[in-house]
Amino acid sequence: MTTATTRSTQHVRPDDFRHRAACRSIDAEVFFPTAVRGREAERQVSAAKAVCAGCPVRAECLTWAITHLPDGIAGGMTEDERRREQARRRDARRRRRTPERPAGGTRAEVARVGRAALAAGMDVQEVAATFLVSLRTAQRWARSTTSGTRGRGMTEGSRGGHRAPLQISHTATQAGTRAEGNRA
Repeated sequence: MTTATTRSTQHVRPDDFRHRAACRSIDAEVFFPTAVRGREAERQVSAAKAVCAGCPVRAECLTWAITHLPDGIAGGMTEDERRREQARRRDARRRRRTPERPAGGTRAEVARVGRAALAAGMDVQEVAATFLVSLRTAQRWARSTTSGTRGRGMTEGSRGGHRAPLQISHTATQAGTRAEGNRA
């Protein structure tokens, strides 16, 4: 392999979507309209979007353009359309990540998920409304989430509450031993 061949293959990445894009042989100026508004602007935008419409890597291009290309048309969208799409995707991610009250969950389960929601950045009032608890309870969860009570030997359900940690009663253990002894 010659040095010239080696250099030319170094910047060709076959996994890069741009090598399969419909626009790779089109003048880049098509994707940066010069007209600001009116029929000419609509015509220029339509010409660029027509190239994108038949592109086999349109989705990859749009994802890349949302984060890397502030101007022009890419992925079949203008910069304003991409900003709205970015906001829509961000909102969709937030909605997916928002924990919900466990159906039929115990108080401990609801508290665990509520604390996780607070740790993820959910507002205390929103947690109270989502998990059907009082504002005071949500505030207590918030305090226990930030106070670092995790390593104090308390159980998950009792952390931050007024209840003592879960302990095994020695009398219950002894009663079980006596019952076994009576059977013998």
